[in-house]
Amino acid sequence: MRADQKEITNWLSKTIGNNSFNIEELRQEASDRKYYRIKADNFSYVLADNFDKTDQSANFLYASKILKNSSVNVPEVLAFSEDLRFLLLQDLGDKSLDTDNEFKDEKILEMALEQLSKIYFSDQDVLRSATKESLLIQTNSFIDFCKENKLSNDELKALENLRNNLVQNLLNQQFIPTHNDFERRNLMMFEENLFVIDFQDLNMGPIGIDLASIMYEHSYEYPKVLIDDLLEKHLKNNGLKASSEELKNMIMHALAHRSMRIVGSFNKYFKEGKLLNRKLDLEKFLKRIYLALSTLKKEEAKIVKKLL
Repeated sequence: MRADQKEITNWLSKTIGNNSFNIEELRQEASDRKYYRIKADNFSYVLADNFDKTDQSANFLYASKILKNSSVNVPEVLAFSEDLRFLLLQDLGDKSLDTDNEFKDEKILEMALEQLSKIYFSDQDVLRSATKESLLIQTNSFIDFCKENKLSNDELKALENLRNNLVQNLLNQQFIPTHNDFERRNLMMFEENLFVIDFQDLNMGPIGIDLASIMYEHSYEYPKVLIDDLLEKHLKNNGLKASSEELKNMIMHALAHRSMRIVGSFNKYFKEGKLLNRKLDLEKFLKRIYLALSTLKKEEAKIVKKLL
């Protein structure tokens, strides 16, 4: 038995009062966290192992309480270790909306936006806020990726300027409680209700980020008429401070920034030998950058096209 599994087994035995259980490792995520399904008697749980990243556990517990108070569907936290390495969570099953095609796109988006609306009404006074520095740092690895792909100095300078302009646009947007990775991969269907997971990065952020994440996912192409219709309803239902066209503009700036962040992160993980099963996704996110910049009529779209 590996050392980490022995630690898991010892903690679980004390926590659930049962020495007879099965441990199944679940899919790898873009972080150092590991997830396991624990089956004991007729019960099933999910165990999150944060290794030395216990600050992530603290953020998760904090965000979970805030979201529950806002009636967002999130998994129950059943127990956690004293050092916050282990979290024992409600098992929501396997119906992640990026792998299950049982539901129609319109229904999925409607349910997702309903949960997003509830996130908006989380307690803003207790959330940290995105800053110019944090938004710039998030895209540093993308600039590194571009340097590795032999762009000219002028092209690199143009992308640096673009990155700065995108960040300024995000800072000018209305700031609201933001999940920061609100995509189908982090939405699960359980007992006919949509649940939100992986919300440890909850903060006050630009309004366009979560809408860009769900409306323009890297693996899904929703009809424009559906996006337009749902965004119009979303605006009216939530009293957002923007017109329909202004909101679309904000979403495109957020989409470019978010996709840059993810391309940079993927590139970094790949070089470390991690998440190699998601190599094909890197090009999909580059295409999302190109889509956003083309929609915004940015000259830098031509540079990004060279990376495809």
